[in-house]
Amino acid sequence: MGMSGRYLVVTNELVASIKSGEVSVHDCSVELDIDKMWQMLQFTLTGEVVEGQPPLGYVVPLAGEQYLGNYSDMDLFLLNNEQVLEAYMALEQLTPEELKKRFSLEQMVAEGVYPVMEDWDAEETFQEIVQTLNDVQALYQATAASGNGIVFYIF
Repeated sequence: MGMSGRYLVVTNELVASIKSGEVSVHDCSVELDIDKMWQMLQFTLTGEVVEGQPPLGYVVPLAGEQYLGNYSDMDLFLLNNEQVLEAYMALEQLTPEELKKRFSLEQMVAEGVYPVMEDWDAEETFQEIVQTLNDVQALYQATAASGNGIVFYIF
Protein backbone atom coordinates (compact mmCIF):
# COMPACT_ATOMS: atom_id res chain seq x y z
CA MET A 1 0.00 0.00 0.00
CA GLY A 2 1.33 3.37 -0.98
CA MET A 3 0.44 6.99 -0.65
CA SER A 4 -2.36 7.87 -3.03
CA GLY A 5 -3.27 11.43 -4.07
CA ARG A 6 -6.99 12.19 -4.05
CA TYR A 7 -9.09 15.11 -5.22
CA LEU A 8 -12.51 16.08 -3.87
CA VAL A 9 -14.72 18.70 -5.48
CA VAL A 10 -16.06 20.85 -2.65
CA THR A 11 -18.54 23.62 -2.02
CA ASN A 12 -17.97 26.21 0.69
CA GLU A 13 -20.65 24.42 2.72
CA LEU A 14 -18.85 21.07 2.47
CA VAL A 15 -15.56 22.68 3.54
CA ALA A 16 -17.32 24.18 6.57
CA SER A 17 -18.81 20.76 7.42
CA ILE A 18 -15.41 19.10 7.17
CA LYS A 19 -13.83 21.79 9.36
CA SER A 20 -16.57 21.49 11.98
CA GLY A 21 -16.24 17.72 12.10
CA GLU A 22 -19.80 17.12 10.85
CA VAL A 23 -18.45 15.38 7.75
CA SER A 24 -15.44 13.09 7.53
CA VAL A 25 -13.24 13.29 4.46
CA HIS A 26 -13.46 9.51 4.34
CA ASP A 27 -17.21 9.81 3.70
CA CYS A 28 -16.79 12.21 0.77
CA SER A 29 -16.89 11.10 -2.84
CA VAL A 30 -13.41 11.08 -4.39
CA GLU A 31 -13.61 12.71 -7.80
CA LEU A 32 -10.13 11.67 -8.91
CA ASP A 33 -7.53 9.35 -7.42
CA ILE A 34 -4.13 9.78 -9.07
CA ASP A 35 -2.59 7.00 -7.01
CA LYS A 36 1.16 7.44 -6.60
CA MET A 37 1.56 10.00 -9.40
CA TRP A 38 1.12 13.06 -7.16
CA GLN A 39 4.80 13.77 -6.45
CA MET A 40 5.87 12.97 -10.01
CA LEU A 41 3.34 15.52 -11.29
CA GLN A 42 4.44 18.12 -8.76
CA PHE A 43 8.11 17.66 -9.63
CA THR A 44 7.57 17.65 -13.39
CA LEU A 45 5.44 20.79 -13.31
CA THR A 46 7.35 22.83 -10.74
CA GLY A 47 10.79 21.27 -10.27
CA GLU A 48 9.97 21.02 -6.55
CA VAL A 49 9.20 17.97 -4.43
CA VAL A 50 6.66 19.78 -2.22
CA GLU A 51 6.28 23.53 -2.56
CA GLY A 52 5.72 24.46 -6.19
CA GLN A 53 4.96 27.99 -7.28
CA PRO A 54 1.43 28.79 -8.45
CA PRO A 55 -0.32 28.42 -10.75
CA LEU A 56 1.25 25.05 -11.67
CA GLY A 57 1.86 24.48 -7.95
CA TYR A 58 -1.94 24.38 -7.60
CA VAL A 59 -2.15 21.19 -9.67
CA VAL A 60 -0.93 19.17 -6.69
CA PRO A 61 -1.41 21.52 -3.73
CA LEU A 62 0.86 20.31 -0.94
CA ALA A 63 1.91 23.28 1.19
CA GLY A 64 1.66 26.92 2.07
CA GLU A 65 -1.52 28.92 1.86
CA GLN A 66 -3.43 25.91 0.49
CA TYR A 67 -3.06 24.02 3.78
CA LEU A 68 -6.56 23.74 5.23
CA GLY A 69 -5.58 21.73 8.29
CA ASN A 70 -5.69 18.21 9.65
CA TYR A 71 -9.23 16.83 9.53
CA SER A 72 -10.34 13.18 9.64
CA ASP A 73 -6.68 12.37 10.40
CA MET A 74 -5.70 13.78 7.00
CA ASP A 75 -3.72 16.86 6.01
CA LEU A 76 -6.04 18.65 3.61
CA PHE A 77 -5.12 21.26 1.01
CA LEU A 78 -7.81 23.57 -0.37
CA LEU A 79 -7.99 25.45 -3.65
CA ASN A 80 -10.73 28.01 -4.10
CA ASN A 81 -12.48 28.31 -7.45
CA GLU A 82 -10.16 31.09 -8.65
CA GLN A 83 -7.07 28.97 -7.90
CA VAL A 84 -8.60 25.98 -9.70
CA LEU A 85 -9.23 28.20 -12.72
CA GLU A 86 -5.65 29.56 -12.61
CA ALA A 87 -4.25 26.01 -12.53
CA TYR A 88 -6.52 24.91 -15.37
CA MET A 89 -5.49 27.87 -17.53
CA ALA A 90 -1.79 27.19 -16.83
CA LEU A 91 -2.22 23.56 -17.87
CA GLU A 92 -4.05 24.67 -21.02
CA GLN A 93 -1.06 26.80 -22.01
CA LEU A 94 1.51 24.07 -21.28
CA THR A 95 2.51 22.49 -24.59
CA PRO A 96 3.52 18.83 -24.85
CA GLU A 97 7.01 20.00 -25.85
CA GLU A 98 7.33 22.20 -22.76
CA LEU A 99 6.11 19.37 -20.53
CA LYS A 100 8.67 17.04 -22.10
CA LYS A 101 11.44 19.58 -21.36
CA ARG A 102 10.37 19.71 -17.71
CA PHE A 103 10.41 15.92 -17.34
CA SER A 104 13.57 14.14 -16.19
CA LEU A 105 13.45 10.64 -14.75
CA GLU A 106 17.11 10.94 -13.76
CA GLN A 107 16.46 14.13 -11.82
CA MET A 108 13.47 12.51 -10.10
CA VAL A 109 15.65 9.62 -8.98
CA ALA A 110 18.37 12.01 -7.77
CA GLU A 111 15.82 14.08 -5.78
CA GLY A 112 14.12 11.01 -4.28
CA VAL A 113 10.72 11.67 -5.89
CA TYR A 114 8.20 9.12 -4.63
CA PRO A 115 7.96 6.31 -5.83
CA VAL A 116 10.36 6.63 -8.80
CA MET A 117 12.96 3.90 -9.27
CA GLU A 118 16.12 3.93 -11.40
CA ASP A 119 15.04 1.00 -13.56
CA TRP A 120 11.79 2.65 -14.74
CA ASP A 121 11.27 3.28 -18.44
CA ALA A 122 11.43 7.05 -19.00
CA GLU A 123 9.01 7.18 -21.95
CA GLU A 124 6.45 4.97 -20.22
CA THR A 125 6.68 7.11 -17.07
CA PHE A 126 6.29 10.30 -19.10
CA GLN A 127 3.19 8.91 -20.83
CA GLU A 128 1.67 8.06 -17.43
CA ILE A 129 2.32 11.63 -16.30
CA VAL A 130 0.67 13.00 -19.46
CA GLN A 131 -2.41 10.80 -18.97
CA THR A 132 -2.71 11.77 -15.30
CA LEU A 133 -2.33 15.46 -16.13
CA ASN A 134 -5.08 15.10 -18.72
CA ASP A 135 -7.35 13.63 -16.02
CA VAL A 136 -6.50 16.42 -13.57
CA GLN A 137 -6.99 19.06 -16.25
CA ALA A 138 -10.46 17.70 -17.09
CA LEU A 139 -11.40 17.73 -13.39
CA TYR A 140 -10.12 21.28 -12.95
CA GLN A 141 -12.00 22.45 -16.04
CA ALA A 142 -15.29 21.02 -14.77
CA THR A 143 -14.67 22.30 -11.24
CA ALA A 144 -13.79 25.80 -12.42
CA ALA A 145 -16.95 25.90 -14.54
CA SER A 146 -19.11 24.74 -11.61
CA GLY A 147 -17.81 27.45 -9.28
CA ASN A 148 -16.54 24.90 -6.75
CA GLY A 149 -13.18 24.29 -5.15
CA ILE A 150 -10.85 21.33 -4.72
CA VAL A 151 -9.58 19.58 -1.63
CA PHE A 152 -6.48 17.47 -2.19
CA TYR A 153 -5.06 14.97 0.28
CA ILE A 154 -2.73 12.00 0.37
CA PHE A 155 -4.11 8.79 1.81
